[in-house]
Amino acid sequence: MPESNVNKIIVLVGPPNAGKTSIYNHLTGSRYKTVNYPGATVEYSLGALRTTAEAPQRQANTQDCHSTTANVKLLPGAVQVMDTPGVVSIIPRSQDEQIALSALTSLDKVLQVEQKSPNLLVVLVDATQPARHLPLARELIKTGIPSVIALTMNDLAKKQGRNLDANKLSELVGVAVVDVDGRTGAGIAELFSSIDSAMATEPVDGVLPDSLTDSDIQNNFRWADSIAVQCVAGARPDAATLNPGLGRIDRIALHPFIGLLVFVAVMTGLFWSVFAAAGPFMDLTEGFFGWLGSLVGSHLADGWLKGLLVDGIIAGGGAVFVFVPQIAILFLALGLLEDSGYLARGAMIADRFLAMIGLNGKSFVPLLSGNACAIPAAMAARTIPGKRERLLTLLVIPLMSCSARLPVWGLLLGFLIPQDRPLMGGFALAGIYLASLIFASAVATVGGKLLGIEPSLTGFQVELPQWRSPTLRTVIVSTWDRTISYVKRAGLTILGVSVGFWFFMTFPSPDNSAMMMLGKILSPLFAPMGLDWKVGVALLAAFAAREVFVSALAVVYSIQGSDDATDGILQVMRSATFEGSDQLVFTPASTIGLIVFFLIALQCMTTV
Repeated sequence: MPESNVNKIIVLVGPPNAGKTSIYNHLTGSRYKTVNYPGATVEYSLGALRTTAEAPQRQANTQDCHSTTANVKLLPGAVQVMDTPGVVSIIPRSQDEQIALSALTSLDKVLQVEQKSPNLLVVLVDATQPARHLPLARELIKTGIPSVIALTMNDLAKKQGRNLDANKLSELVGVAVVDVDGRTGAGIAELFSSIDSAMATEPVDGVLPDSLTDSDIQNNFRWADSIAVQCVAGARPDAATLNPGLGRIDRIALHPFIGLLVFVAVMTGLFWSVFAAAGPFMDLTEGFFGWLGSLVGSHLADGWLKGLLVDGIIAGGGAVFVFVPQIAILFLALGLLEDSGYLARGAMIADRFLAMIGLNGKSFVPLLSGNACAIPAAMAARTIPGKRERLLTLLVIPLMSCSARLPVWGLLLGFLIPQDRPLMGGFALAGIYLASLIFASAVATVGGKLLGIEPSLTGFQVELPQWRSPTLRTVIVSTWDRTISYVKRAGLTILGVSVGFWFFMTFPSPDNSAMMMLGKILSPLFAPMGLDWKVGVALLAAFAAREVFVSALAVVYSIQGSDDATDGILQVMRSATFEGSDQLVFTPASTIGLIVFFLIALQCMTTV
């Protein structure tokens, strides 16, 4: 909860992909931890505004996106900045927009503060799309809340010969307009100054319209067209208001046939990079844990302490952390696709296929996010306006192959595919993700018939962002944060389960341990899958977190004397037999069966 001495609140609001989060980072400073306020289906980001007295003037060509206010002091509790999800209209069409717009008139409920409306709105307008974004800005200004317009993407507009005059726009709309580059920080100092001048000492209760008539909407767009014509210097009336037609890249990326080939190539390349490019880093990680296990083992006498450290902590944890490079590369690839603007194009390509199973292109990003983690993917589904499409998306998200399963895929594919054939491994991994889509399609088709809810009449609409070269620093920082978050979240679970497994595999005695007795009791449940009790108890452990399956196998088989590294687990898998027979436990059939099990079986505890 925010501190009780919060006395001023600034809300950033605007369309998707207009650059709100970049502006938010500049205003608050990335070194300050933001606070998330979860609503029913969305999170707000809240951070303290930096002072402007020490904010140096920014050089437009600087690429360090945080140095503008690097020496600025934090004013705890004085002024708070809230970043909201993107909105397309003042009349909400989705839960996402509903929650975002509630920050304008219901702050007392959102943040548990006394005021209902913020002291200031910073309204984002994309300079390359004035005719589409100015109508929203007009309606936001009409709420009566003091406002400042942050004009973004003007560098791209200038390249198109459509430079939008911020001073002229300010004169016509009646509020301060600041030309800001969220990537480089140019104009941030001017934005601070405008905020100081425009922010109301006491909040003014805003008023949102209950509805907009067709006439209101048409008048807003006519007004926006007129404003854009007057503000775009030297532009023809028919060229100033509308975005240019599809560029050369979009004529390829959105082509009905070529675009589909590009989409398949991009997705296959993503999975290939996860499998192949991570190889050297995985080898280094594996070598480190193998060396660490040998080092610790050589300095300890045989006994429970050596077993705990070597077989429990190092072997179990190392068997999973070796796959962190794969997870990091997945996050990096998704970040590059998002920052470049391709994800929105991918949603358009996917829309025609998703429509066949009752979904639409709005489901693409949540489903793709499900390949990282089902939890944020489910939250991302809030942007889907139609109730039927939203519920179906939530239903099938757990069937996406989340990053927690990457260690499992890496181990099982490592058993099935020779290490000297990374391309085959990439295709196999892509096949697993394709299989998850097939299962999800079947569930969505059946689920859509059972829901009994009519499809949404709004169809699929998406705001295509401009193509841009990804900001490498931003993508790397995001990848680092998400990877570290994964390690922190999974690390304690993996460590706890590994130690627990070692304990129950060791006591009361290694030859008759508690886990062995439990596994043998449950072994009839796993026999139809062609698995023995050891693999069965590892599957039970995977309910805590999918990646624990690998560490559990490492602990189980390290008790039996295997090496600490993943290669040791694979070697034991290739020779493991059912007790009392020479029948192999791991065969191509049983391993493929395990892959199918992890695709469709009961999800991890957090997802459930």
